[in-house]
Amino acid sequence: MHPQLQSEPLGGDRFESPAGGGDERRTFGGLVIAQTLVAAAATVEGRPCHSLHLLFTGAGDGARPVTLAVERLRDGRAFAARGVRAEQDAKLLASATLSFHDGDEGPRHQPAMGDVSDPETLEDQRETRRRNAEARGRPARRSVAEELVDARPAESLSVQGGQEVRRHLWFRSRKPLGDDPISHQALIAFASDMGLVHLQLLANNAAGGGPLDSASLDHAIWFHRPARADDWLLHVQHAPVAHGGRGLTLGCIYTQGGTLVASVAQEVLIREPRP
Repeated sequence: MHPQLQSEPLGGDRFESPAGGGDERRTFGGLVIAQTLVAAAATVEGRPCHSLHLLFTGAGDGARPVTLAVERLRDGRAFAARGVRAEQDAKLLASATLSFHDGDEGPRHQPAMGDVSDPETLEDQRETRRRNAEARGRPARRSVAEELVDARPAESLSVQGGQEVRRHLWFRSRKPLGDDPISHQALIAFASDMGLVHLQLLANNAAGGGPLDSASLDHAIWFHRPARADDWLLHVQHAPVAHGGRGLTLGCIYTQGGTLVASVAQEVLIREPRP
């Protein structure tokens, strides 16, 4: 597991996770999502997470650690439920509810992934940003997301009819993750937050809109099947609607072979700047 995603036990189902290590002033939302999952999983014996629902309540300081308090909501024969509060200096950054399940036999179906460029033919997003920064005569800023994840957009962001935005983003861990399933779920949860706000911003720009305030409001992820996050995964993202100063972004995460392993939903703040 990446050190930034690990949780150090403090006793009494309380944990501390380190700062991300990037140049961002605000804590990257995906970092909090992943750290929340890891802390909750530390109180569950042998069951993987199948759903995580998180509400962001405040911006964190990206240079400081996060404290996570886990509440044991239920331990059943097949399911376990946990609540988690993520804080800095008693300031609530996020609250989450997670469920863990052994898995049962049942019906199976999924949508097809569709055709997309092979990730090995695409450029690492971190390299693209570095080259663009150098062309402007500026140093490239370190992103905690890109430090942990090799992310490769399969095409330029595109706007379809009615300003619905879609993107295909390949990603994988920059280092091997071993065989612990929680390490792979944590990396998927971390990467699932990459680029979702920007989809809404692109739709606004394509419609001729001006600058906007934007931030993640909440995040949900459902894990359908086990997957290795140190192999290539494809996040198919789209932003179907924005209204009332909020926008919804949705995603499906597939293996390179086309198996759907997780689904994602996030509501984002996207509003006119306030005076």
